[in-house]
Order: sequence, then C-alpha cells, then structure tokens
Amino acid sequence: MPAETLLDRPPPRRPASLAAVTVHATDGDIAARLADLPGIRLVEDTADAAVTVTDLPRVEPEGPPTLVLAEGATALAALRAGARAVLPPDAAPALLAAALPAIARGLAVLPPAQLASLAGRAAPPVAMEAGLTRREREVLDLLAAGASNKVIARRLGLSFHTAKAHVAAVLQKLGAASRADAVARGARAGLVLL
Repeated sequence: MPAETLLDRPPPRRPASLAAVTVHATDGDIAARLADLPGIRLVEDTADAAVTVTDLPRVEPEGPPTLVLAEGATALAALRAGARAVLPPDAAPALLAAALPAIARGLAVLPPAQLASLAGRAAPPVAMEAGLTRREREVLDLLAAGASNKVIARRLGLSFHTAKAHVAAVLQKLGAASRADAVARGARAGLVLL
C-alpha cells in the first residue's frame, strides 16, 4: 500500500459549531475582543462569514446577517436598515459568545430595551444598571449562563475568593436573595438576555 502524503488527505474540517465572523468597524478593538471568544473564528472575506459585526448602522443586503454594536438611536437605525442583531458596544464577552452562533443560525438578538422600544412600550427599568460595575455585569452574565464561582473565576481570570466577592456584590446591589433571583432581577431590568 503506498504511503499517504499530506496532499492526498482532505483538509481538516473545522467544527461546525465555530461561527465564522467578519468585522467591518471603525473601532479596532472589536476584532481583538471577538478573537478571544470561544466558538468564534474570524475571517477576512465577507463571503466566508456567517455573521458580520460592525459598529456602523449600515447593513449589506446581500451579505451575511449583521450584528451592530450600538445603543439608542443608532441601534434603532441599524434595525431599520436590516440588522439581525443589536447589542451595546460594551457587551460582555459571554453575551457576545452566546449571540454570534445564535445569529449565524438565523436568530435575532436584541437587548430588552430595544425589544420594548420596537414593540412601542416603555423599556424595563434600568436604574439598577448604574450600580453595577462592568466586572459585576460580566459576573451577572456568567450567572445567567449557570456558571459556578469556580467557573466565573476561571473565565474572568480572578481568584476564587474575588469571584465570590463579585457574586456577593451583584446579589447585594440587585437586592437578590439567591443567584437565580439576581438573574431574574437582572433580566427584568434589561441587564441580562435570557
């Protein structure tokens, strides 16, 4: 039997679970933030992409579904232009990691405030948002994903005790009696997408 060469083998297949993402943004940090996400593969060519991520309210009608990182009037303009998803520019990594594969599979992703605005009703109260730090919002996102303190520590590069302190701070600031209660209160306040 002849020896098989590397050229005779088919190219290795990437797992289907990796979402191919291309970035067209004015903010250079967006690509760097996405490159570190699990389940995401950055590609240069829009033709190879399952999702386009941008910070501009423009959508290519013939291109892949678009996620626009924007808030307020810019977010609504992006949705009117045909964006499949809108998230805040400072969306937590866990939220982006969950949203991109969902968008690639044809789902729409919107924060509760945008959804309420499109439905023509008032957005849920977000007064609690001012009390949470960016790190505490990341912790809340991980709590919503069901992460334990140990997993939160590992994902955010913290010690176990620091992660535990952040969880306690989130519960205290939201007035929650448990982790599940904190997630529910965060969802009602528009801080977490479930």
